[in-house]
Amino acid sequence: MGTTFSESWHRVANLRAQLRPQVRVRRQFFRGERWYLLHDPYNNQFFRLRPAAYAFLLRLGPNSTVGQAWETVLKERPEDAPGQQDVVGLLSQLYASNLLTAEVPADTAALFQRYKKRVRREATAKILGAMFARFPLFDPDDFLEWVKPVSNRIFSRVGFLVWLAVVIWGFSSVVGHTGDLVAQSYRVLDPANLPWLFLVTAILKAFHEFGHMALCKKFGGTVNRAGILLMIFTPMPFADTTSAWGFRERWQRVLVGFGGMIVELFLAALAAVVWVQSGEGLLHDLAFNAMLVGSVSTLLFNLNPLLRFDGYFILSDLSAIPNLYQRSTKSLRYYFERYLFGLRRELSPADNPTEAWVLPVYGIGAGIYRFFLFGSILLFVWDRFLLLGLIMGLVCLVAWVLVPLGKLVNYLVGSPKLHLQRGRAVGVVFACLAFVLIFTRWVPFPQSIRADGILEARNSAVIITGTSGTVAELLAAPGSRVESSQPMLRLEDPELALARRELEAQLNEARARERQALAQDPGSHPVLRGYLAALQKRAEELKEREQALVVTAPQTGYWVAPELEDFEGVWVPRGAALGEIINPVDFEFLVQVPVNRMARIISVADGPAVVRLDGQPWTRLPVTSRVLVAASAESSQSPSGNPAEQEAIPFFEFRGRIEPGNDSVLLHGLAGQIRFALPAQSVWQQGKRIWREFIERRTQS
Repeated sequence: MGTTFSESWHRVANLRAQLRPQVRVRRQFFRGERWYLLHDPYNNQFFRLRPAAYAFLLRLGPNSTVGQAWETVLKERPEDAPGQQDVVGLLSQLYASNLLTAEVPADTAALFQRYKKRVRREATAKILGAMFARFPLFDPDDFLEWVKPVSNRIFSRVGFLVWLAVVIWGFSSVVGHTGDLVAQSYRVLDPANLPWLFLVTAILKAFHEFGHMALCKKFGGTVNRAGILLMIFTPMPFADTTSAWGFRERWQRVLVGFGGMIVELFLAALAAVVWVQSGEGLLHDLAFNAMLVGSVSTLLFNLNPLLRFDGYFILSDLSAIPNLYQRSTKSLRYYFERYLFGLRRELSPADNPTEAWVLPVYGIGAGIYRFFLFGSILLFVWDRFLLLGLIMGLVCLVAWVLVPLGKLVNYLVGSPKLHLQRGRAVGVVFACLAFVLIFTRWVPFPQSIRADGILEARNSAVIITGTSGTVAELLAAPGSRVESSQPMLRLEDPELALARRELEAQLNEARARERQALAQDPGSHPVLRGYLAALQKRAEELKEREQALVVTAPQTGYWVAPELEDFEGVWVPRGAALGEIINPVDFEFLVQVPVNRMARIISVADGPAVVRLDGQPWTRLPVTSRVLVAASAESSQSPSGNPAEQEAIPFFEFRGRIEPGNDSVLLHGLAGQIRFALPAQSVWQQGKRIWREFIERRTQS
C-alpha cells in the first residue's frame, strides 16, 4: 500500500471516470502472483495492474466518484488497497495513455497534463536517440493473415526438427574450416564488400522480423506496425509485436521473442553450408556475410539481455520482472533519493526481496555495458568515417552528457520532492562531484606498459640445408644434446653423384686437350686453361654440396626439430630450415616496439621490468639487462583489416636478459608479455595521454 493521503486528492475525489469501452482485460501470472493487463487494441497500448488497483477500477463508473470507489476498496481490502497517491498516479497514467474517459475539470486537467508533459519529454528523449530512430511505414497484418497457413506449418514441431538438423549441419560444416573462417573475417569490412554486407544484413533482418511477426500471429496476436529502424544511422526493418505482451502463457511470449533468432540462425546455417561448398567468388562472399550476420551479431546483440533487444524481453518474461529496464532505473533512483538525499518516505519499486537486488544490479550492469558498447561503436565509426563519427560524437555528447546534466539541475532546483531536503541533495551532489574531481585529478594510480614478445635462447642457431636432397638418415635424434661439428642428418641426391662423374670426365678431357695444345697448338692453350679452371671451380662447388649432404651442428646444444621425423624420405630444397640448436643456459626476451611507442619505452627502458610467460601466470621473471636497437620496417596489418594490404611500419627491437626463477620453465620460442613500470599518475593525466595517442593514431592513419 502506498502513501495513504495525497495533497492532490481533492482534485480527483469527486471525479467520475471509467475505462474506455474498447479496453480489453486479460489476467496473467508473474511468479505466482495475479496481475491484470489492460489492452487498447486501437492504439496498441498496454497497462499492467495489481488486483487491488484493478478492483478499484471496477468500481469506477458514472454512478460512483473516485473518492467513493477508493473508500469502498479500502474497506474491502485494507491490507493491499492503493493509497491516495497511488490512485492519483494511476488515473494520470491511464488518462495519458488514453485508456480512461472522464469529465476532467480545469485544475484536474492541469494535474493530468503534467504527466502528459513527462510522456512528451520521453518522446523528445527518443528523438535525441537518433541513432535508433523508428519510422513506421505500413500495416503488415493482412499479409501475415494471408501467409498464416504456411507460417504455422513452418513454426511447428516438424519445423523445429528440420531447423535443428540444419543448424547442426551448418555448425559441423564450419568446424573444420576455422582457418578459412578467420582469414575471410579480415576482409569483411573491405570497401568492396560493405555494400553486399549491408544488403545481406537488411535481408536477414527482414526475415528476422518476419519470425517475430509470424509467431505473434500464430498465437493470436496482431501486428499493425512495420517500418524502418535507423540503427546507428543504418536502415533496418522493424515490426511492432507488442501485442504478444497480452498472451497469457509465458512460453508463448518467450517464443515470440526467440522468433527472429530462430529464423536468422536457420539462414546462417544454410549460408555456412553454401560457404563451405562454394569456391571463391560473389556467392562465397555473400554466404560468409549471411553466416556472420545471422550467427555472431544475433548472439552478441539480439540475445544479449543488457541491450533492449530480444534477449531483454526474453529475460524479462523468464524472470517474471516486467519493465525490467525502467524499473531498474527507478530502483537506482530510489536508493539515491532514500539513502543519499534523505527522502525516507520514498517507496521501492521492487515487489519482493529478490527484485530489491536484481533491479539495481541489472541497472548498473546494463549502464556500464551500453556505455562501453556504444563507445566502441563510436570509435569504430570515427576510425572508418570521420564525418559520421563526429556527428555521432555530438549526438552522444548531447544525449549522454548535456541532457542528463540539464535534468539533474532541473531536478535539484525544481523537484517538489526535495522541498524539505533540497539543501542536503545539492550538498550531496557537490560532494560527489568534488570527490570525483579529487579522485581523478590528484590521486595517483600505478601505470605500466605491456608488450608481447618471444623468449629466445641467447646461444641458438637455425639449421639450414646447404644443398637440396632427400632426407635419408637421422644421425642425431631430435631433442638430444649434440656437440659442435657433430653430424645430425644425411641427405641424398643421386643427381649430384651423376653430375660429379660427368664433371670428372669433362676434367679428364680438358686436361688431355690442354697437354695436346701445349705440343701442337700453343695459341689455344690460354683458352683451354680458362675452361679447365672453370671446371675445377665447379668441381669444388660440387664437393662442397656433397659435404653439405651431411648436416652438422654449428655449436653445442640441444637439437630441436619436432617435425623432422616426418621429413624422412622427403625432398627438401636448399636453404630449408630443419630446426635449431639451442643452448638453454642464457635467455633473453625479444619485443618488437613500433616507432609510435618508442618515446614511452625509452623513458622506462632502464626501469624495473618483469616478464610473464604464457602458461605460467604465477611467474614474474625480472629483466636484468637490456638493449634497444633499431630494426627494419615490419609489415603491419592495414586499417581495413585485410592482410593482403600491408603497411611498412618502422620498429625497434628490445632485448632483455631474463633471470630464471626457481619455479619457472624457460623454453626457446615461448610467448609471453613484458611489463614496464611507469611513474604513478592520476586518472586525468592517464586519460589525457590515452586520448592524445588515440587522436594521433586516427589522424595519422
